[in-house]
Amino acid sequence: MGKSCDHRRIGCEQELYFFHPLSPGSAFWYPKGAHIYNKLVKFIRNEYRRRGFNEVITPNIYNCKLWQISGHWEHYSDKIFKCCFC
Repeated sequence: MGKSCDHRRIGCEQELYFFHPLSPGSAFWYPKGAHIYNKLVKFIRNEYRRRGFNEVITPNIYNCKLWQISGHWEHYSDKIFKCCFC
């Protein structure tokens, strides 16, 4: 299997999503991919309710270089939550 079945490569080739080096773990969704993503979210939420689960949402984590390039770091760095892997 290996690279021929890599979902990261396949999704990009099918124009479903792409990744950016400043946020390598976060997909940026194209319209076709967003449609599929939203269908899956709807299905999963319905399953949560059907099975009695509660949904939780956690924050996204981005590389600080993203905020430095956008200019947000200069203005909001004291308010940005910083991760510490101690």
